[in-house]
Amino acid sequence: MPSLRTFRIEFDRPGATYAPGDIVTGDVIIDLAREKTVRALKLSIKGEANVSWERRRSTKDSQGRSHTQVDHFRASEQYFNLTYYLLGSTAGNGEVRIPVGFHRYSFNFSLPYNIPCSFEHTNGHIRYTMKAVIDRPWRFDHESKIAFTVVSSYDLNSRSHLCIGVDDDVNENFCCFCCFNLGSIKVRIRIPTTGFVPGQSIETMVNLNNTSSVNVTKICVKLERSLEFHARSPYNTTKTDKAILKAEQSMGPFSQQTDIISRLQIPPIPPSQLEYCSIIDQKYSMRVTIHVSGTHCSITKTYPILIGTIPLHSTITSASYLPNIHQPSAPVVQQDYDPPPPMPTSPDYAPPNVPYPQGLGFISPSAPGTSTNPWDIRK
Repeated sequence: MPSLRTFRIEFDRPGATYAPGDIVTGDVIIDLAREKTVRALKLSIKGEANVSWERRRSTKDSQGRSHTQVDHFRASEQYFNLTYYLLGSTAGNGEVRIPVGFHRYSFNFSLPYNIPCSFEHTNGHIRYTMKAVIDRPWRFDHESKIAFTVVSSYDLNSRSHLCIGVDDDVNENFCCFCCFNLGSIKVRIRIPTTGFVPGQSIETMVNLNNTSSVNVTKICVKLERSLEFHARSPYNTTKTDKAILKAEQSMGPFSQQTDIISRLQIPPIPPSQLEYCSIIDQKYSMRVTIHVSGTHCSITKTYPILIGTIPLHSTITSASYLPNIHQPSAPVVQQDYDPPPPMPTSPDYAPPNVPYPQGLGFISPSAPGTSTNPWDIRK
């Protein structure tokens, strides 16, 4: 029967979700069936970002034969790497006996302020992990790993100049075989503000003035995300990934002069611009597409959107006064988000140095946490 019955890490905060600068507290749990002699019990806490992907290309050898070559692109960035000894010391020249039974070893440390939000994607991630190690003399070590989540604050009020809204006029002329004029459509697109937090709704108002013989068949609004992953090895390059996070559409027929309002609720997504991360960029946008009959091209406009964690102080009310309003007639399309995997991967190489604020590391457990993030889970 193995002597180690239980070896795990527990956080005091349910959900293990924290903001930069918060104090992380918890316990390492050990339950032994018999006494164990160890060199040390230590914790390793890391915050890091990694990007990686493959690109296949065809090459020819000296004899003209084609081969497929796979290039591996990657980059890493480390925000902190702390080690804390719960038993033993860094010298490692002594031995400690852990008696039979159930034991709790408490830990506490402070997160730095200049760290990005947790993030997961197939091409890259930002992860925060903790590993407890029982260092055993002349034997394999015991390890227990766990991840925790960091949600950075992104205050839209400090970026209110980027949230002034949209009021855009579009004039589209139609013709047949480049000879016959079929008239024009005048479109006015309004979005009262372009700064939101998850749970709020993006209200898009489309005013149609159709003096052509071409019919408007439907109007689609989509919340899109654009990601850029920056690799540094084997050379600097960027991979872009675009996704539709949510969409709504209003179906025709529409009268020649009408107003359509679409309300699209923002799903739980990370904030814009992963601050303090230089290898992953994240942006959101609102795409408005007006589909028309026949072989004519659709009218498409795209506008940048900011997603934050702290909403704007002044909210603009819905334009309910608009007459002849059409509501979306199609179901909402929504993309779900997978939770971060429990086990991390190691960085491929050492990233550049990142400055840390004063007081980083392990602190007195009497100091309170000071998170102001509305996504924190506190009980």
